[in-house]
Amino acid sequence: MHPEFCVPILLAYFFHLCCAHLFPQANCSSCLPNPLATTYPNNVTGTINATTSVLLVPISYAQSLLPSRFANSILTTAYARFNISPTVYPLVVESVIDHDIRYNNSPVVADFSSFRITFPFIDLLGDGYSTFRYIGYIYLPPTNLVAINGSQGYGYTVLPAFFDPPDAPYKFASRKGRNRIFNVYEQTPSPPNHHHKSPSSKLIGSTHFRPSIPQSPIPLSFYKNVTNQIMFGNNTRVCDRMTSFWNTSITTGAYEPEAVVGEVLLSPPLVPRRKVWRNVPGLKANRAFLEVNYLSCEGLKGWSGTGSGDSG
Repeated sequence: MHPEFCVPILLAYFFHLCCAHLFPQANCSSCLPNPLATTYPNNVTGTINATTSVLLVPISYAQSLLPSRFANSILTTAYARFNISPTVYPLVVESVIDHDIRYNNSPVVADFSSFRITFPFIDLLGDGYSTFRYIGYIYLPPTNLVAINGSQGYGYTVLPAFFDPPDAPYKFASRKGRNRIFNVYEQTPSPPNHHHKSPSSKLIGSTHFRPSIPQSPIPLSFYKNVTNQIMFGNNTRVCDRMTSFWNTSITTGAYEPEAVVGEVLLSPPLVPRRKVWRNVPGLKANRAFLEVNYLSCEGLKGWSGTGSGDSG
């Protein structure tokens, strides 16, 4: 989800008109323009530049990370078609920058990075087939109040963070090896300039990826499916329907997604103890999104996307 629009759209637009000068645009040189803004002017649209990785963990470990009310709601049959064993669980780690976010073809929120783990294939409604993805914690820049307030409206626990680099979910650590690295630092206390971590900052998350040769064992259809599952937090009355399009000009041709493999480090509170996973499959992709917020979760029963561009 792209939490900046968990608030009503008119509030977000008003915020842009009054206060956008407080939050200058990030310089996301690797991001492409929003291809949906003129097609869907009456909706919130934008692009997501992300590295999405999949930790195949024991299902008992995933259950221990989930709130107890969702621990027994994992639909293992829903991910079996991606050749993932029911004895493991695909825990998803997302390093993201939201870019060129528009409503009525006008920019409404400055670009910003985020970092989170998500729990897909959750049977929130108890019907045995509707898949949702749960978000407990999300790291956001402390200055983006629209993103923070919106995320809290869904019941996500928002934690302030400094991102290195601040303008992309990866950077070249070595151009020769095409290695990409992304670090997330706890921001406590928040420094006056959010572009620099404070002396007390500690590393709470890191991803380090390189192109995957041979190709990843996780198919593209898995990522299309997961990124189009309805999102929810601890406020289960409302959900976020964020549609990710995988067939626009920014995700096809010269901009096709790239399979990657590498390491992921996570620290509390995301996981109980600091841990590094190695040989983690992932996908680097730039994709367009259309978002509708604050919908009744019950009303999204059976949601499976709109067509080939967003269904996996």
